[in-house]
Amino acid sequence: MRFTTPILLAALGCLVTSWTRDLNVGLEGAMIFGAFFGVAFGLELGSGLGAIVVTLLAAAVAGLLFGILITTYRVNVFVAGIVLNVFGAGATVFLLRSIYGVKGALADDGIPRLARIEIPVIGDIPVLGGLVSGHTVLTYLAWVLVGVTVWAVRNSVVVRHLKAAGEHPEALETAGGNVQRMRILAQVWCFMLCALAGAQMSIGQLSLFTEGMTSGLGFVAVAAAIFSRGNVLWLAAISTVFGLSSAAGVQINEEVMPPQFAQMIPYVVALVGLVVLARTSKVDQVRIATPQLQAD
Repeated sequence: MRFTTPILLAALGCLVTSWTRDLNVGLEGAMIFGAFFGVAFGLELGSGLGAIVVTLLAAAVAGLLFGILITTYRVNVFVAGIVLNVFGAGATVFLLRSIYGVKGALADDGIPRLARIEIPVIGDIPVLGGLVSGHTVLTYLAWVLVGVTVWAVRNSVVVRHLKAAGEHPEALETAGGNVQRMRILAQVWCFMLCALAGAQMSIGQLSLFTEGMTSGLGFVAVAAAIFSRGNVLWLAAISTVFGLSSAAGVQINEEVMPPQFAQMIPYVVALVGLVVLARTSKVDQVRIATPQLQAD
């Protein structure tokens, strides 16, 4: 569950950008910034929850700027995402060394750690207790957001406008909606959830920051959003599978498999999934095209 949380949060954010046809591939960069500033603000404020709030505000501003770049200034969203990933990796290393004077990792007794919530009775049940109890507020928030998103897809006007901004922008404008505002809103939401995902890794699971600590989980989250094809429940299930494979990569003993190969497990799972998805999409296209050819 702890490994699933950052993947699920980032994937939920990426899902919304896919609705507006502005799929954000810069999750890795947004997550690493969230992890760094979660620690930095935590040191300054001395509070984990305070660090989360300020990190969210900073992420909202960053998402707003990113959204303006791809809408008002028409910067290619894929290129902007790649630049964000590269910039995030380099900038956090620079800030770590210039502000704190350390290389590799920042560990300090003053870094707060999010409290783990123990659920009475359930926490004592074998297996189930470990799955449900003893997690941070961000883990529970991630699953609450899954439920909220499922409800919003079915009932919310905002979600309908977000999807219309990507699928039928002219129709949305005719109906009085604002396409640019919806596209920017999607990026703000994505950045905020990615910031939470990064903070979960730095002050939720641990109480330190290390260079490159996201280790490609942002790309895994992008893969989860693509696999789901817009289905929120599928996204949650796929994120759980990726979380399980990430945990397996850590738990597998060196006598069973070299650690380098064990750490490759989540990325191999993502690669295999993408291949299967691509082949399935081709089959669907053939099935759609065949009746058309017969009709012609």
